[in-house]
Amino acid sequence: MIQITTARAALSMVPWRGIATLALGASLFAAGWAVNGWRKDAEIAELTAARAQADLVSANLALSEIKEAGEKIRQNADAYRAAQSGLGAKLEAIRKELKNAKPLPADCRPDAQRMRSLSDAVGAAKQAAAAR
Repeated sequence: MIQITTARAALSMVPWRGIATLALGASLFAAGWAVNGWRKDAEIAELTAARAQADLVSANLALSEIKEAGEKIRQNADAYRAAQSGLGAKLEAIRKELKNAKPLPADCRPDAQRMRSLSDAVGAAKQAAAAR
């Protein structure tokens, strides 16, 4: 019996209201902290989504620019191939004409046909050099 009365006396000396107030304050602080964390997490998620959207837009823009550049490169390559094949045929024809032509005597001037052939060959060589 003495022990129970001693325990009651000890319990009556504990400031229960202060402890309860402190516990309530701590739980309110923890709840506020959690709510603020959720709010900050939502803000971070929004910022991350906005950044991802901006990255997607810039990536799509870069892809479209790469696609346009690829198309331009393909068009230029096709034009180069067409010019190259045309020049190759012209140069081969000029080579045949010059190879089959009669040699000129040392004191003779070239006729008009030879001059045209030479002018065509010079023009074709200039075009080939300019294409490179």
